[in-house]
Amino acid sequence: MLPTVKPRYVWVFLAINLVVFGVLTLAGGSENPVVLIVFGANFAPAVKAGEYWRLLTANFIHIGVVHLLLNTYALYIIGQEVETLYGHARFVVIYLLSGVSGAVASYWLTHGLSAGASTALFGSFGALGVFFYRNRHLLGEISHQQLLRMGLLLVINLLIGILPGSRIDNWGHLGGLVGGAFLGWLLCPRYRRTDPFLLAFQSALRRPPELANEYFTDTNSLLRQLPFVLAFVAVLFGLVWLRDYLFN
Repeated sequence: MLPTVKPRYVWVFLAINLVVFGVLTLAGGSENPVVLIVFGANFAPAVKAGEYWRLLTANFIHIGVVHLLLNTYALYIIGQEVETLYGHARFVVIYLLSGVSGAVASYWLTHGLSAGASTALFGSFGALGVFFYRNRHLLGEISHQQLLRMGLLLVINLLIGILPGSRIDNWGHLGGLVGGAFLGWLLCPRYRRTDPFLLAFQSALRRPPELANEYFTDTNSLLRQLPFVLAFVAVLFGLVWLRDYLFN
């Protein structure tokens, strides 16, 4: 059995989404464009004016009850699985940065108003796919079935996004998916079989890895991959700067 953790931060993100939606409703409605812009939706003219924080805050804003409910359900399902398998810190980084990655893609390729956790959710989805692919030698048929199911769900979601009249931000979804898959590849747990005797002494000498049990120890960590994560953040900022420079 692979080591896992009990989800914690997925509940924090769910709570933030609900609180923000409540504030939007009280402020004039979550479908009011003025309210959405004031509270931090991804709005290209505002981002171009230097309000780069919108690339993060937009991921906690939802337009209407249906939008909120769909993303709440998806976060409840996907978020718990990603946090369980990747650990707390890596899940937070994947969720937040893939959300920003999707917002940057949306900023580059769309010029309207966009918001929602779906960019971060597609990123989490991408990281989950990477996990099952990289650990297919350990999980066998489980990985094969999961990857087929996830591939089908991905195709369905992308097709829905290109239907006539759809208001879904497909570019944001794709940007989140690519960002999440990249981060998932960097941060994916790398297991080695554990010697219980050595693990007992290791625990006494220093803090054991977050993902470890009597069978497997994860040899990867956020700290180990931090330079590459920071480079990813720098690339995102570079893309924003390049977009502003080219379309000045």
